[in-house]
Amino acid sequence: MATQPEAVEHESKRDTITDKAIAKLRAEPGKRLEWADTVVPQLRLRVSQKGAKHWSVVYRVSGAGDGGKKGKMRRMSLGDYPRVTIAKARDAARDALDLAEKGVNPAQQRKTEAIERNARTLEAIVERFIEEYAKLEQKEWKSTKAYFDNYVLPRWTGRVIDEIGRADVSALLSKVREQGIERARERAEKAKKPRTEDRYELSGLSAAREVRKRLRTLFFWAIEEEMIAVNPVVSIKTKKAQKAFAYKARTRSLSVDELRRVWDAAEELGYRYGRVIQLLILTGQRRSEVANLNTDWLDMDKRCVTVPAWHYKTDKTHTYPLSDPAVEIIKDLPSYKALPEKIEKTHHLFPTDKGDRPISGFSKAKLQLDAKIAELGEKDGLPPLEPWTVHDIRRSVKSGMSELGIPHLHSEQLLGHLIPGVGGIYDTHDYMKEKREAVDLWAKKLLNKQSPREKKHQKARADRG
Repeated sequence: MATQPEAVEHESKRDTITDKAIAKLRAEPGKRLEWADTVVPQLRLRVSQKGAKHWSVVYRVSGAGDGGKKGKMRRMSLGDYPRVTIAKARDAARDALDLAEKGVNPAQQRKTEAIERNARTLEAIVERFIEEYAKLEQKEWKSTKAYFDNYVLPRWTGRVIDEIGRADVSALLSKVREQGIERARERAEKAKKPRTEDRYELSGLSAAREVRKRLRTLFFWAIEEEMIAVNPVVSIKTKKAQKAFAYKARTRSLSVDELRRVWDAAEELGYRYGRVIQLLILTGQRRSEVANLNTDWLDMDKRCVTVPAWHYKTDKTHTYPLSDPAVEIIKDLPSYKALPEKIEKTHHLFPTDKGDRPISGFSKAKLQLDAKIAELGEKDGLPPLEPWTVHDIRRSVKSGMSELGIPHLHSEQLLGHLIPGVGGIYDTHDYMKEKREAVDLWAKKLLNKQSPREKKHQKARADRG
């Protein structure tokens, strides 16, 4: 059974506290030294038997006792010496005594301020932001949460939101850029697919831009909630910052021959990611719209897909047609073949292994696809493919359709872009016929000159029925 430690006797001392005198202080064996300051008499410095030195202040709260008299003697900790200097300890003691004289318990006041401060720390604010704003207003709120969890909170934990300035934001974004570069290198090394320094730099800048975008929204929300008065992200206006984190529009457009090489590699990659890539090439849609394809959106009788407004980037319902090759790919999906005759719930066509949500993790799949492109290119005696991203496919489809003479308006409608000006307001035609003609012409152009490899794969799909 544990016993209570014996009470330690106190040895009292009163004198002006100085750093030189503190250095000589030693408590006698079995005793604890307490030194009262002569400058602020209620300030105490306690020295333990092991030599630890700790500040405190003793006080009585006015009006807390019987008959309106001062209350009982209380003690409040002020921190350890030398982390808390003599000057800071005296200032803190004076502040506490002023509050006590006004009838306020300084210890209770400090607890209240700590609670309020904790409510204003960035981790508390981000938690509220995700629950009260992001989940309601952002389709990809999980991505927003991941950026905060991975890049922001590890560096700003404990920071109070109204104490964060533009210098803090600039420093954070620089660190995020470095972290983004390092993560890109790690992924490439793990996949044994080294990239150029420009590609690593692009990954770092991309991470910094995404974090900056989300911080900007967070601080604007905090202004509306009356937590802060100024958005420190918006106030970053230096040319250096603008140049460092400005969005640089990509111009990479894959030729039809290059798209065919991607198509062949995607065929080898197979279900699920390979089929997503092939549908992207055929339809020109965004990656998320194809990866999230499900039975609620798909109408095989009309050979089209309708993406609901709540999921679409423009917040408007978007319907796009499917060409014959796209229909064949969907019908050949194991997930489609496994659908029940009577569909009573949503079924994802590109589900995870658990089947409860659509696939993600395209970074890893892209590295595998690049490796497969290189492997097939080496077998066929083709030069390496210039660096490209999945989103470049969308630009490539748009450019390819322009080469075919498909009107700009028709391809814009197919890609789901908002039409600017009065045309976007007054023209309510669905352009379904024109969009279908566009995807059919594009599929014919893309697959007209099939490689022997694709002919073999197409025959295999036909044999499977």
